[in-house]
Amino acid sequence: MNISILLRHSRIWVSEVKYESYKSDGIIVGQSISFLNLKAAISAELDIDVSRKNIEIRYIVEGNSFPMRIKSDMGVKLYLEVKKSEPGFAMYPLCIDTREKLGGDVHNFDGTCGEITYVKGTSHDTKALVVVESRICDSYYIPELEVTNYIIDSNSIEVKTI
Repeated sequence: MNISILLRHSRIWVSEVKYESYKSDGIIVGQSISFLNLKAAISAELDIDVSRKNIEIRYIVEGNSFPMRIKSDMGVKLYLEVKKSEPGFAMYPLCIDTREKLGGDVHNFDGTCGEITYVKGTSHDTKALVVVESRICDSYYIPELEVTNYIIDSNSIEVKTI
């Protein structure tokens, strides 16, 4: 069974439970959608660059003094149960907020080899250190990015300067 969800975004929260000056869009999802897949569907529909922005998903339940925040698979399941109780398209819209990601974090996951690259520091630090994982998990220097520090072996912490 599919569920249609109204999305409200590009907003202003004028109080804890009042969301104004928003734009509306919609998505259709399956009832067993995961939190990550819900975020992916929302970011695709609203054209949100998730490499630069964090997405926060909330909805307002009448009588509650604060909006409910969806932050896990359990939060999605609860939302879908609430939504099923009153399935109208406009009932329980999701209010979508985005925030710029901190400049110091770089996350990369290569699904072909399972390697995760995570660099934490200031934006200056992360620009100075660039790691690109290939399909065989080798690291390469990228001259177009104008960096001089690079990782030659992802199993080592040694940084070479050219």
